Amino acid sequence: MSIEEDFVFPVYIQDNVLTQIKELSNNSEKEIFGYLVGKLLRWKEVIYIIIEEQIFIKDAVHSNKFSTSQIEGKAGEYDKAFKELKIKKKNDDLRIVGWWHSHPNFGCFLSATDLHTQKYFFPEYYQVALVVDPIRDEFKFFVLDESSEKKYKAVSNAIISSNK
Repeated sequence: MSIEEDFVFPVYIQDNVLTQIKELSNNSEKEIFGYLVGKLLRWKEVIYIIIEEQIFIKDAVHSNKFSTSQIEGKAGEYDKAFKELKIKKKNDDLRIVGWWHSHPNFGCFLSATDLHTQKYFFPEYYQVALVVDPIRDEFKFFVLDESSEKKYKAVSNAIISSNK
């Protein structure tokens, strides 16, 4: 398979971030979630994101209170953690580029609840949903797509070395 010289993946994720998310997901029997933090960039006329960080707040997930198809977070805690991350990294270009969550042994797709979350909390055209199934060792990125029957679609990605 050859790739065109100007080909750009819609999503790039640093390997250490994906590893963190997989490890967090492996350590929980219930669904968990967090924010994806990175940059929105342009190569020629193509817009893409690079995911450089993730935010997970253990106490913001009340998995003992909800079923595996419903998770709840405290948005204020995530917003505060995001602001602290921008200060720590000394980088005002960082933004919330999406969210991640686990589907333990359910496969990678967006449920009706996930689709609602994406539409109302991560509606920007560049914001993605990353679904990780730690049992099946799978992950996929999704974006909203009103033209499709499911109202979302999977998008391709590349894992890049974090060099850390």
